[in-house]
Amino acid sequence: MRQSKGIIGSIILSLFLAFFGPLSVIAHAADASAQGVQISPTKVELNATRGKSYTINLKAMNVTGGELTYNTLIEDFTSANETGTPKIVKDGNLPDTASIKTWVSIDSGFTLGAHKEKNIDAIVTVPNNAEAGGHYGVVTFSGSNSSIDTTGVGVTASAGVLLLIKVDGDILEQANLASFFTANKDSNQSSFFETSPINFAVRIQNVGNVHIKPVGNIEVKDMFGNVATTIPVNDSNPPANVLPNSIRRFDVKMDKSWMFGQYTATLALGYGTNGQAITNTITFWVIPYKIILIILVILVTLIFILSKLIKAYNKHIINQSKNEKNTKEKSKNKK
Repeated sequence: MRQSKGIIGSIILSLFLAFFGPLSVIAHAADASAQGVQISPTKVELNATRGKSYTINLKAMNVTGGELTYNTLIEDFTSANETGTPKIVKDGNLPDTASIKTWVSIDSGFTLGAHKEKNIDAIVTVPNNAEAGGHYGVVTFSGSNSSIDTTGVGVTASAGVLLLIKVDGDILEQANLASFFTANKDSNQSSFFETSPINFAVRIQNVGNVHIKPVGNIEVKDMFGNVATTIPVNDSNPPANVLPNSIRRFDVKMDKSWMFGQYTATLALGYGTNGQAITNTITFWVIPYKIILIILVILVTLIFILSKLIKAYNKHIINQSKNEKNTKEKSKNKK
């Protein structure tokens, strides 16, 4: 049971890291010595034709100080949530025409000495009856130290290579804008802000049968029509994918030192081999009410003080005028 939990945890972590960037997973054995495996590349995208075979060159490196024995496993995956985190598809859920588990052949296991590396070929054979569109899987490498007792933690390293295979045929590249909105610091939708930064959430729904890479920007204009800023969306290298039958959320941020009034944000994204477009426009307000309240309090206080000073000055002038008048009358009476 311990070993199963260790394997599942290691694979999930490896998949997440592989999907978003370079992968190098380091774990610890029961004796606390560093153990790990490094696989490259971490993601392979393949345009495939039915009935043909393709060779994918992989490299595995033992980055530990001891010998490790690796076992390989091939699984299908899909998107787990709107962050794009991969989720392993359970056995038997996909037919052979859709599952790549029966398409990929690779060495079932091998042993590497400390800091040694090995080139491994994964052969992908697309069946003649394969369904057109995207097929997604992962090749995982789980390493164990043979010197560790079976009652301990046998798995010390795990890493995965994501396979994104597009089979030719009736390809449908189609996406919808699920939502586009400004969000507060808790990632909840809001159209009113006190100050920047302003968070934008772009949720893209893939209703086609192949993965897409929506790329573009958000242009923000102030209430006078001036461009305040332009923010890129999904500008990682390479851009992130949106898998079929899933929604992926892209969060971007606008940060300016001073903002006031109503703003208009226009989203413009492009995707697909034919340059399909997604556009939308929203408005939001930035009112620094605390600053405005402080300024109003100061202004009211200044007006109050000024009015008191004016009244005091007027009273002084009136009294001075009366005194001068009384002085003149007294002077006349003496004459």
